[in-house]
Amino acid sequence: MDAWIIYSKSTIEKKIKSGEIEKTKKYAKDNFNIDVDVISSHDFFISCEKGFNKIYYKGKEIKVLPKIVIFRKYDIYLARQLELMGVKVMNSTQAMIDARNKMKTYQVLANKGISTPKTLYIVSGIKKKCFYYDQVCKFFNNNKFILKYTYGSQGKYVHLITCEKEFNEAIKKYEGICIFQEYIESSFGKDIRCYVIGGKFIGAAIRQSAGDDFRSNLARGGHALKFDYNDKVAKLAVDASNAFNLDICGVDILFKGNDEYTVCEVNALPGFKSLRATTGKRGSIVLLELIKDTLKEL
Repeated sequence: MDAWIIYSKSTIEKKIKSGEIEKTKKYAKDNFNIDVDVISSHDFFISCEKGFNKIYYKGKEIKVLPKIVIFRKYDIYLARQLELMGVKVMNSTQAMIDARNKMKTYQVLANKGISTPKTLYIVSGIKKKCFYYDQVCKFFNNNKFILKYTYGSQGKYVHLITCEKEFNEAIKKYEGICIFQEYIESSFGKDIRCYVIGGKFIGAAIRQSAGDDFRSNLARGGHALKFDYNDKVAKLAVDASNAFNLDICGVDILFKGNDEYTVCEVNALPGFKSLRATTGKRGSIVLLELIKDTLKEL
């Protein structure tokens, strides 16, 4: 087997019903002459003992591993086990860990000189009452600001804070495991989802929110529009992806106005709905092309 593509159990069940798994395997063989299997992470277990790391699939030890494994869900322990056993994992374990944590994301981007919204993290957590609305509000020049749970995704756990009551309710909900961020009003309800695969910019779409939601995620009812990107957007997306050494990356970029842009988020598990809706490119084909190109380099 040249490669595995690993999804969650629920996603695999949907792909089995739609026939997509067999189509993907057939396309890989017919067009690229590579053997690919699309499987569920829930069918694995791993073991560690002195001098040995082992992987089992459906109860049987795997003696011969694929050259490449692409993860389409977060499973850090399985990914690390495969890396320790010499498999090329995409995205790498460390890249997934760094990109999943929003505060790490902004630390890495800022250190690389890449534009991001002004961000605040209070180190002491929520022991007793250490968060004070007035202090955070002052940091953002007494303007409204964004509060995000550190590990949120798909636009979940993101709040636009306009008063102390909203602030206190959100803080309690996430037990202080959150960050505060400058609100980019010029990008209200819209952003640019860019796709960088194998270090190459392959496309982008504008995501537009439904109704008056300031968040534009498709998972929250938003829709994708064709975007005629420019070199500035493409470079910003590639720089952000490269900062994390991501093989598969979705970069969300906000409009700052006056032809300026800033990176809102970096996603190590991007969905491909907006790419397909605006360019016709299917996510499964994009991943197979990445496998094909990577096999040539191994």
